[in-house]
Formats: sequence, structure tokens, C-alpha cells
Amino acid sequence: MHEAAILVVIVNYRTPDLAVDAVASLADEVRARGDTQVVVVENGSGDESAAVIAAAIEAHGFGDWCALVVSERNGGFAAGNNVGIRWYQDRHGGALPAQVWLVNPDTRAEPGALGALVDFMDAHPQVGIAGGRCLWEDGSTRYTAFRFHSPRTELVSAVNFGPVTKLLGKAQVALPIPEAPRRVDWVSGSSFMVRRAVIEAIGGMDEGYFLYFEEADYCARAQDAGFEVWTVPASVITHLGGKSTGVTGASRTLNRRPRYWFASRARFFIARYGRARTHLANLLWIIGYPLGTLIGRARGRPRADPPRFWRDFITNYYGAGGLMYRPAEGGK
Repeated sequence: MHEAAILVVIVNYRTPDLAVDAVASLADEVRARGDTQVVVVENGSGDESAAVIAAAIEAHGFGDWCALVVSERNGGFAAGNNVGIRWYQDRHGGALPAQVWLVNPDTRAEPGALGALVDFMDAHPQVGIAGGRCLWEDGSTRYTAFRFHSPRTELVSAVNFGPVTKLLGKAQVALPIPEAPRRVDWVSGSSFMVRRAVIEAIGGMDEGYFLYFEEADYCARAQDAGFEVWTVPASVITHLGGKSTGVTGASRTLNRRPRYWFASRARFFIARYGRARTHLANLLWIIGYPLGTLIGRARGRPRADPPRFWRDFITNYYGAGGLMYRPAEGGK
């Protein structure tokens, strides 16, 4: 494959048909541009994913611009994306593309989704990371631009009651859905464009995160290095959220929150705020969640949360072998 200005990385874990559809949704734009390579990283699924994806690439004639890389180890989202970037570097003498677009396998790119991000980044050299607009399958818009989590946001999300939100002011993680480009703290990893200079400055994503919070961490580190993060609504994808994990999307209320989510949250908070403020954030959430549950029931608006969420929160952080008793790399 030739050296390309743009690299698209799609990490698959046991969703090969979705990954193939994600690649197919990019085909027209990639072929028209002529400056883009796509790599699908098969992230240690341990099933038939590699064979299904390889056969589809050949059958659809994607081979001149799309490659499959098989990783024997499922190191998580950050590790899988780093595998894709290293694959490109290995084939181009260590060089990086001008921009890298990380796209979830359970997404469909709408026409022009790639170009809108590329054009915005080209026109705004101070921007190091950009995300786009994500739609649910029914056409409604999901939240994809956010403030950083903090002790204050944990209390607001736990109580989830308008007067408390107004009292604390600007303490909701999810930002209002914008109609024009806007500078934000972080953007969803479902559509995540990174400038080469960011990777050169801070490296790849932190592989200490298995899944979740890695994009918030990466945006924080990019901003610490002097780059801006923006959301660009002109770039649109449809996201079939949670098909791999069940943590987001309609199935989020069916399964208990996995331990790796709690571990990722702890890693982000400790690295950014230190242990004392992380304990404070945890305490505010633990106190606020039952209060918010009671308020929601009284208002006829029960929570749409995983089973045993409050108990699992306490157990994962403060039970036997709890995450808050372990040293965290980069923690203060």
C-alpha cells in the first residue's frame, strides 16, 4: 500500500459483520479522495472475525486501500488503536500520517464524514483532536462532546435533579448538542480525529485503559501539550452504540457494569486529580446516587442504569482488592 495522508483505524472485537459494514460505509469517500488508508485491527476476538473480515475485504475489492491486522491479544480499545498506528509506521519507515481517524466498528459514516474532519483540521492548525456528530439508529443525536469528569460532575450525575444541576452550574459532563463547531474538553472515541503532531508530542493512547475514559485522558494530555479539542457537527456517523460491550445503548440496563469500567474511571480520576479528590468524587457519588434514585422514583422517572450499580461501585473501589487501594501509574 502507498503512503497516505489519512489513516483510518477500526478496532474489531467479535463484531466482524459490523466492522465490514463500517469499512463499506467509507468506501466511496476513500476511493474518491485517493489519500486514505483504512486498517481493521482484529483485537484478539478468538472467533472467526479475522476470516470474515479478510474474506469481505477481498470479495468487495477493498484490498487496495484497506488492510487487516490480527492482534493475538485483546489489549482493549487504546491498545488496538495503537496497533493500527504502529502497523502504518512499520510500513512507512516510522512515518506517521498527517491525521489518524479512529472509528468504532459499530458505526456507519455518512457521506463526507471524513472530509469534514480533514478540512476542519487543515483550516485550524491549533486543533489537535476533533470529533463529529453521532446519530442513533433512529436518527436522533447522541451526546459526543463533553466536559471533563470531576468531583462536582459526579455529584450532579448521581443526583440527576434539575435544581441541583442549576445550583452547581456547568457541572454536567455531556455538553448541549452543538450546531456549529465548538471547542470542548473531550470528544467520544466513536469518531476521533488526531493530528500527527499530537502523536509526536504525547505518543499513542494510554494502554493502561482497557475500555472507557481513554479518549478523555488522551484529550486531557493533548491539551496539556498545547493543542485544542473541537467537535465538528458537519462530520456525521451513525453509531450502533454498545454492540460490543453493552455498556452504552439500549442494552446498558441489562448487564452489570464491568470491572474494567470502574478501573478506567479510577485511572482517569487519580491521574488528573490525585487520590484525595478521587475519594471525594467517589464519596459524592455514593451519597448522591441513592438520593437521586429516590427523587427519580418520586417524579416517575426511574433510572436507566445497570443492575446493582451502587453496590458494584462501592465493591469495586472499596471492597476486598478494591481499586482505590492499588497504586495507579501517573497518580498523584
